[in-house]
Amino acid sequence: MRNGKKLNAGKSGAVRQEALKPSDLTRAEKHGKREDESSQKRRVRDEAPLVFGTLDLTEARKRHMEGVLQSGRTACIHALVQFPTDLINGADKEQQQRMLDHAVTFLNEFHGGDAVFAARLDRDETGRHTVDVFLLPKYDFRYKDGRVVKKASVSKFSKEQARARYVKTDKKSGKAIINRTTGKPIPRDDTRAQGSALQDAFFEYLREEMQLSEAMPPERKKFTEKDRLEPEEYGLKKDRERLRANARVLANADRVARERNKRQAAENESQARSLARREAELQAGQKALSEWKTAFERSADSRAAALDKQEEKIRRAAKTVRKIRIASGQGVSR
Repeated sequence: MRNGKKLNAGKSGAVRQEALKPSDLTRAEKHGKREDESSQKRRVRDEAPLVFGTLDLTEARKRHMEGVLQSGRTACIHALVQFPTDLINGADKEQQQRMLDHAVTFLNEFHGGDAVFAARLDRDETGRHTVDVFLLPKYDFRYKDGRVVKKASVSKFSKEQARARYVKTDKKSGKAIINRTTGKPIPRDDTRAQGSALQDAFFEYLREEMQLSEAMPPERKKFTEKDRLEPEEYGLKKDRERLRANARVLANADRVARERNKRQAAENESQARSLARREAELQAGQKALSEWKTAFERSADSRAAALDKQEEKIRRAAKTVRKIRIASGQGVSR
C-alpha cells in the first residue's frame, strides 16, 4: 500500500456468497422492494433497479425448484458481485446493464449452467457497481438404473471448481501431497479453497470475458502453504499461453499463405508458358499466311501478265487476218 491506499483499489472485483434460510430470503425480498428501513436509509437518488427475472424472490425460487430434489434446508445462495469501480462507469445505464448481465452469466457458468433465478443492481444507492444475485445450482443426477432426476446442491460445483484448481500441500515443505493409490496430487475442496476458486474465476472472467485488461485480483490473506499460483502469476501464465497459441496460429497461417502463393506462382508460370506457346503458334500462322498471300499475289501477277501477252498476240493475229481479207477483196464480216 502507498499512503494507506491499496494498490488494487478500484481495479479489482470480488464475489461474496452466503447461504440463506427461507426467512433470510424473505428479508432479502423486502430489501429489494425497498420495504425495509435499511433500504430507505441507503437511498440517495430516485432510480429504479435493473432486474434479472423478478423482485419476487420467494416465488421465483419456487418456480426454479419445481420438480427438483434438494438435500438440506438452504433456501438459496445470495451472491454479492462487486465490479471494479475505476474500470466501469457505474453512472452509465448501459454499463449498469452490462454488469448485471455479466454477473448472471458468470455465476451461472461457475455453478454448472442452471443456477440463477433472480438478480438485481440497485441504482438508488451511493455505489452502483454491486449486483445482488440469488441462485441455487441445479444438475441432472443419473441413477444406476438409468433414471435421471433434477437435483439441487449448494456446494457441488464450488467443490468441483476448487478441486480443479488446488491440491493439498505439506505445511513444512510446501509440496503437493500425493495419493499413494493413484499417484496423483490430492485435490482440495474445503471452504477456503472454494472461496479462492470463486475469486480467481471472477478475476479471470473480468480480464478474459469482459476484456478489462487492467483488472487486478482482490487482496487476500496469504496462504501458509504454496498450493496454487497467485492470480498475477496465473494471469501471466495465461497471457504467455495465449501468445504461444497466437504464434502457432500465425505460423500456420504464414505456412498456408506461402504454400498458396507457391501454387499460384506455379499456376501463373504454367499459364504464361501456355500463352507463350499460343502466341508463337499465332505468329507462325500469321507468317505462313503472309507468305502464302505474297506467293498468291506473285502467281496472280504472273498469270495476269501471261494473259495480257496472250490477249495482245490474239489481237495482232486478228488484225493480220482482217488485213488479208481486205486485200483479197473478201471484205470483213462484222
